[in-house]
Amino acid sequence: MNIDGVFLHHLLMELKPNVEGCRINKVLLINDTDFILSLSNRKNILISANNNSPHLRMTKSEYMASKKTSLFYNQLKAKLENSIINSLLQINNDRLTVFEVIHFDELGYQETFKLYFEIYGRNANIILTNAEDIIIESYKRNLPNEEEKRIIIPKTSYHYLSLGKLNPFLQKGSLEQNNFEGVSNLTFTEMAYHENQDIINQQIKPTIMEVNNKSYFYCFPLIHLHAKTTTFASLSEMLEFFYINLKNFNSFNSEQTFLENHLKKEINKSKTKLAKQEKEYEDAINHLEYEKTGNLLATYLHKVNKGDLEITVDDFYLNGLPYTIKLDPLLTPTKNLESIFNKYKKAKRTIVHLEAQMETTKQDIEYYICLLEQLNIAKANDIKEIYEELKIKKIGAHVKKITKPNITTYQDSNDNIILVGKNNLQNNYLTHKLASKNDYFFHVQGSPGSHTILKANNPSPETINLAAQIAAYYSKSRYSSNVAVDYTLVRNVKKVPGTKGSFVLYANQKTVFVTPNHEELKKYLKN
Repeated sequence: MNIDGVFLHHLLMELKPNVEGCRINKVLLINDTDFILSLSNRKNILISANNNSPHLRMTKSEYMASKKTSLFYNQLKAKLENSIINSLLQINNDRLTVFEVIHFDELGYQETFKLYFEIYGRNANIILTNAEDIIIESYKRNLPNEEEKRIIIPKTSYHYLSLGKLNPFLQKGSLEQNNFEGVSNLTFTEMAYHENQDIINQQIKPTIMEVNNKSYFYCFPLIHLHAKTTTFASLSEMLEFFYINLKNFNSFNSEQTFLENHLKKEINKSKTKLAKQEKEYEDAINHLEYEKTGNLLATYLHKVNKGDLEITVDDFYLNGLPYTIKLDPLLTPTKNLESIFNKYKKAKRTIVHLEAQMETTKQDIEYYICLLEQLNIAKANDIKEIYEELKIKKIGAHVKKITKPNITTYQDSNDNIILVGKNNLQNNYLTHKLASKNDYFFHVQGSPGSHTILKANNPSPETINLAAQIAAYYSKSRYSSNVAVDYTLVRNVKKVPGTKGSFVLYANQKTVFVTPNHEELKKYLKN
């Protein structure tokens, strides 16, 4: 857990200018643990009570709202929507945030509500109260027990936990023992390392640190870790990168989760099917031995009598070694020979059939893996298109039919347009309908990825590098370095016939090696 009171102190200082005085236009439920406050300044705050990653941040990611509901969510919508955020506060230096909002009802009467967000490790909670701290509803309800000394249920008074420790921003303390409120062991170790309590007041430098294959984040570098560091422009951007890209805590709603589970289930089904086909194929290969058996039996057929259970002959394939042939005593010698050759012919037919089936099954596995990868980079409209492609009716009642795929567009400094398809519907539309034959097609070499189209005449090396970076970013290799990206003219690209998805073959390609830089690419994003 990297969010302590010191981190929260600096995070709220960053959030306050973007939040205070803004109207909450909408409260969105993303999944069972995550909520979004959509503000009048077109910015969004994500509040996550996920036990593995409780935090809040400004988010630029696009999420699909869930169709689920709950008593708590209904109260949030009723009390917070169209309210003004009057203040955003931290209680002492604890991991406790308070949104104080002013709400006007239909008659214009003003009310004040408070939204408390407690980040107490695996006991994260969100609590809605009135101005007098009487609980209206909470994300988690609980009665007092040995671990929890408070009552968190509607119509009771809200009391926050207080350990009576020192506030490190206001009070001096000893660096021999951590008696500070909201100071984690990592932060305290950093204080002791510098022998200076005031390092918590330094200018923030959002940093992700990697040590021994573990990743940490903080509002400034923790020098005592001696870590490899990556810095970010803001704490929110760092949190977004950390939780989505490093920890894979994507805030999927029920529809997205259903789609992810559906794809994983299809992958597992296809892999099981392939294993059975491979076993049958192996058996059929072994049955090709019947050709040899038949040829040997034909040579010595004159020695076989009806009723024989077997015959041992000289194997002229192996220098005359003895070879025993099992026989059906109820069949004549000729019928036995015919039966053996029929088994050989069946094995040949089975091999041809299974080779085609196995290839189809492998293509299905690749197709579903590709869709799963597309889901990881998909925004709301992209996800709807994946649903439509799969013809899944799970959310069909409230998703309009897609008439024209949503294409992401970039534009370089020379006004060249770069178009990106992020799922199969977009890829097929972009490459086979929208692009002209003299446009350039980019694709990551040997890996699932987007179709990227560059509309330019005689593009410069810089433009080619940018288009290749974009193709690499919208692929499984987006966080890799030195990614091989092929490019060629669209006229050299052909769809693979008889396959699902957007698989293509291309020729006359050249290859460039790039390392995608998301921050740099954002400068060229047009839509």
